[in-house]
Amino acid sequence: MKKWIPCSVLLMCAIVFSSWLHSFFPPDIGVVILENDSGQDIVEATIRIREIELVFPKIPDGDFCAARYEIPGDSHYEVLVSLESGKTMSLESEYMTNGADTFDVMTVRKNQVVHRLSQPSGILVPK
Repeated sequence: MKKWIPCSVLLMCAIVFSSWLHSFFPPDIGVVILENDSGQDIVEATIRIREIELVFPKIPDGDFCAARYEIPGDSHYEVLVSLESGKTMSLESEYMTNGADTFDVMTVRKNQVVHRLSQPSGILVPK
């Protein structure tokens, strides 16, 4: 029984030290670009990542808008887009994990929202 006490104390010290050490590293950053290739203006767009809600302004056809956020942990994107005609489209997309910066492009097309991935190098997956 007495052997477990030093092991427990050592484990608690390791957890506290790890938490303290982690506070010195910058947070994981995500960038998402919402690109409008739908043939009409986007009047309202929202992207949710766990408790984060990114609300985009009106985006004219052929234009884009970008947002930067701190990655809150393992999650995925929930995209909701309303077009000028009143049509709405949504997408639940791709698992993301904390521990790495992400750069993603959501392209709104005529009948769907497409998620393209990119690494921080800026190399996009083809359309």
